[in-house]
Amino acid sequence: MNRVSTVEVLDKAYRLAYFLHQDKGVAIRIVAAATLKLNVAMAVQSKRLYYIPVGRFSPGELRRTDGIRNKTLFSDLHLLQRLIYGESEPYERQKELAAQAGVRADGDRASDEDLLVYFVKHLVRITTKRNAFYVTLGVSRLLHSYSTLETMEIYNAVIGEPERVKDDYYYRSRKAVLMHEMSQRFGQLIRACRQRRGEERFETQQGSSEQRSLVRDCLRLFTPWDTQCPVPNDFDPLKTVIARLTSKNSDDENRVEVNRIHAVLHPDCFGRLVAAFGYCAPPERMELPRFFSQHSDDQSPPRPRSAPTELSAEELAEINHILGEQAGRRRRSSPTAVIRIIVDGIERARLNPAEQSSITFTTQEDSETIEVKTADPNGDLLLATHLLNSYGDDAHDKTIVSSIRLEGGQKLSLSIKRQPIKASGPAELLVQFSYRETDPRRAARLWWQRLSRRLNLNQRQPNSRSLWGGARISARYVFVVSVVVTCLASYLVYVRLRTQQTSGPAQTSAVQTTNPPSSNSPPEVNDRNNGVDNTAAKATGPDRSASQQTRRNRNGKSSAAKARAGEDVAAKARDEDAADVTRSGDAVPNLALREVKKIYIEMRGYAASNDLRDKFVETLNSSGIVAASTNADDADAALKIMVTQTSAGPIEASALLVNARGTVLWPKAGRGALHYSGEISRIVSEIVNDLLSEIRLAK
Repeated sequence: MNRVSTVEVLDKAYRLAYFLHQDKGVAIRIVAAATLKLNVAMAVQSKRLYYIPVGRFSPGELRRTDGIRNKTLFSDLHLLQRLIYGESEPYERQKELAAQAGVRADGDRASDEDLLVYFVKHLVRITTKRNAFYVTLGVSRLLHSYSTLETMEIYNAVIGEPERVKDDYYYRSRKAVLMHEMSQRFGQLIRACRQRRGEERFETQQGSSEQRSLVRDCLRLFTPWDTQCPVPNDFDPLKTVIARLTSKNSDDENRVEVNRIHAVLHPDCFGRLVAAFGYCAPPERMELPRFFSQHSDDQSPPRPRSAPTELSAEELAEINHILGEQAGRRRRSSPTAVIRIIVDGIERARLNPAEQSSITFTTQEDSETIEVKTADPNGDLLLATHLLNSYGDDAHDKTIVSSIRLEGGQKLSLSIKRQPIKASGPAELLVQFSYRETDPRRAARLWWQRLSRRLNLNQRQPNSRSLWGGARISARYVFVVSVVVTCLASYLVYVRLRTQQTSGPAQTSAVQTTNPPSSNSPPEVNDRNNGVDNTAAKATGPDRSASQQTRRNRNGKSSAAKARAGEDVAAKARDEDAADVTRSGDAVPNLALREVKKIYIEMRGYAASNDLRDKFVETLNSSGIVAASTNADDADAALKIMVTQTSAGPIEASALLVNARGTVLWPKAGRGALHYSGEISRIVSEIVNDLLSEIRLAK
C-alpha cells in the first residue's frame, strides 16, 4: 500500500469523472458527491474511517484551502473509484435518453463515443463488484470475441488454482447474466442477436482505430487505482504460475483478487496473458457494440477526449466546504429523527429511534448501494453509505457486519446475510439495521422517550396485555422509572466528581502558568471536526518534571495520559455538542487565541525565503508576548503566510493563524486571510503588530 495524499486522490477522481463527461462542472459535482459518501462509508468490522481534509497552494494565489493530511489508502481508493461510477450514472442516463431515436429530452445528447465509454464503464462496474472471474468473462466474451474455451484458459492462468476452475456451462450461464444486466442498463440503445451455433451476442459494428484506441484508454483508466502490472513479459502458462496472482492464505486474498482484476482489465497485462496462449491480439478480437441512437448514421470522426487540468485551490475548498457542512449537520442532527434506509435509490425501510433500535428488511442480491438518510431543517441529510459486493454462489451462510460512528456519537450498524436461493425467485439479502447512542446523556434521553411512548400506548389501550396488567400499571411504571433515574443520576454525579478531582490540578496549572508549554500538538491542519478536545492535557508546570510529564501526555505513552483523556471526555458530557466523538482516534488540542504561547512560521510562495522567515522569528521573539518556534511539533499554532511577487510590482502577502485542529484563530471568523503589500520590513511589521494586538485583546 502506498501513502497517497488526499489531493492526489481527488485529482485522480476528478480526471476519471472528467473523462466520462468532458464537463468540468459535472465532474466537480460527481467528485464532491462521491467523496461525501466515502467520508460516511460504513466499514467492515467497525473499521474507523477518517474525515478527508483537502488543500493546495496554487501559483499566484494568496490563500490556501484547509490543510492536507496524508493517509494510507488501499481499499478506500477502490471504494472511491466505485463511488465515482455510481455518481456518474444519473448524468449518463440523462444524455442517453436524449440520444435515443424518436425521444425528445432536454440537455446534451450522448455521442456514439460517449455511449461506448459508458458501455465499457458499466461492464467494468458490474463485474468488478463481483470478482476476477466476472471481469475475465466480461472482457473476454462481451468486449472481445474470445471463445468460451479460450476464456477458460485465460482465467485458469489468472486464478492459478486448478481446484477453483469452473466448467463451460457455468461460463455460459454467467455470460447470460451479464448480458441481461447490460441490456437492462442501455435498453433500446443496444440489441442482442443470435449468431452461429445459436450463441447470443450484442450486435456489433466495424469500428474505427480511434474507437478501439478509446476502448483501450477506458480499460486503462478503469483499472483499479494504485495497482501494478503483475503479468511478466516472459510468462509461460505451461511452466509457471504468476506469483502475485496466487494467494497464500485468506488474509491476502483481497489484495490478490485486486491484482487479478488488474491483470485482466489493463490492456498491457491482458495482452501478455493472451499472447502467452498464442491467441490473436486483443485489438484484432475486439468487438464494439452497435448503438441505435440519433448519431448512428453519423460518419464524422470521433472527437478526441481532452484531458482536464488539476483541481484548483478554490475547487478543493468548495469540496472541503461541502464535507465540513455535512459533518456539522450530522453532529447537530436530532437523535430522534426518523431514519430512512434507501437501496439503489428506493426506500426499503424506516426506523424511528424513539420507538425502536433496529429494523430488518430484504433486498435483491444484485443491489449495490445502501444509503442511510435522515432529515433536518436544511433537507435530506446523508448519515452513512455501504457498497455491497457479490457474495458468490457458495456463500449462503456468510454474514457481513459493517458499522460507522458519526460525529454526534451515534453508532450505525448493518448486518447482511444472504438468504437461501428459492425456486420461485432470485436470491435475496437479509439486512438488519441498528441504531445506538454512545453518549450517556443522549442514550438516557432516548431510553426515556422509548419508555414514555410505551407507557402512553398502554394507557390508551387498557385492555391490552401489559407487563403488570390492570390499573396498577401506572404506579408500577412510576416506581421502576424512579429507581432507574435515581441510579443514573447517581452515576453521572459520581463521574462528574471524580473527573473534577482528577483534572482539577491540571486545569489550575494551565491557568496559573506563565511559561510556554514544553510541547504541544503538531501544526498539521486537520479538519475542525476531527479529534477529541483535550485541552486540559496540555497543562504544564514551571519545573522540569512537569515539562517531561507534558511530553508524555502529547505522545500518549503513559497510562496517566490515557486516563486523563478518558476523564476529559466524561467531563464534557455536560455539554452535548462538546461530547461529540469524531472520526479521528488522536486527541488534538483546540487552543484559543489567548492560550497561544509558541508560533510556528509556515511560509509559501515565490518570495518565501529563509531571510524573510528569520525576520518574523526575530520580531515575534522580541515582542515579549509570544515566541517563535523552529520546531513544528513544539508550537501551539501555525502562522501561515503566502507570499507572491511580480517582476515589476510590490511584494504581496496573506496571513492567518490556525491551531492544531485547523481552527482559524486570527483573523476573526468570516474575514478570511488578511492581505498586505509593500516592502518586506513593512509587511513583517504590519503582520506581527496586527497579530499581537488581537492576542492582547483576547487576554
